[in-house]
Amino acid sequence: SIVKALAAAVLLGMATGVGMDPATCKGALTMEGFMGVAYVTGNAHDVGQGALTMKHNSGVSLTTKCQSTWDPESFTPMHLLGQTLSFTADLSRVGCACNVAVYLIMEPARDVMGTPTVGNCSYSPYYCDANQVCGQWCPELDIMEANDHVFAATPHTCQDSPTPKFTSCDRAGVSQNTRDRGKGYGPGMQFTIDTTMPFEVHTNFEGSPSRGGQPAAFTKLETRLVQAGRELVLTSGASPAYLQGMGQSLDKGMSLRITYWGHDAKTMAWMDDGPCGTQVCGGAAAGPARLSDFR
Repeated sequence: SIVKALAAAVLLGMATGVGMDPATCKGALTMEGFMGVAYVTGNAHDVGQGALTMKHNSGVSLTTKCQSTWDPESFTPMHLLGQTLSFTADLSRVGCACNVAVYLIMEPARDVMGTPTVGNCSYSPYYCDANQVCGQWCPELDIMEANDHVFAATPHTCQDSPTPKFTSCDRAGVSQNTRDRGKGYGPGMQFTIDTTMPFEVHTNFEGSPSRGGQPAAFTKLETRLVQAGRELVLTSGASPAYLQGMGQSLDKGMSLRITYWGHDAKTMAWMDDGPCGTQVCGGAAAGPARLSDFR
């Protein structure tokens, strides 16, 4: 939504020019079964022992090298069609109105000739998404947007473009959210997934890559949340035609972006209205998030 876009832009420090802050390489993160080792570039709190710790108002990209300046061709492409991406999340200190997001985008953004374009965010040059946060559009697939009360997974397609530059995308996307699942997800033993403890996220990108003249197919997006033998399954309500609109992007390879931001209850109602009340993302309610065991 537009509210979501504006909130993310303000809280993550949108710049008005096209300058670039220095790139900060925080260390290496093992992506077992995919690209091996990827480098975490951005302002994460800590990277170590196979885990990424995110602080409030931070964001990182995965890159192919440790760098002090931003290289637009260094964003690590992930090819996930027909694959399952898994990781462990500890959101026990991430309260209402906060959002820890793990998502795929077509980074770097490009112009009509295919040349990378910086965009308006000095903290994250070449960034793009389906809400045009940094002034640039591109397909986006939200694997996880979550706090300790809600978990959502949302694909966002863009209008077909004859060039590498996208000009319009579906801001809202087609979301599957645990707030519609009663006692499925939340803090406490009464929930299937008790967010006071770590849980596993398994996202299956059902389909197949292009091969032998056959186009790529993206047929189903399914998320399984697993904890101590209990499981909560979220299956995207997006139509086959909608998912297929992302098939080409996934086939080309999309880069992984991880951010942690939030605001007041009204601004974040698009995500957690219902399970959450009037809380604000800040102070003790905006504690660190830990993501580990990417595979």
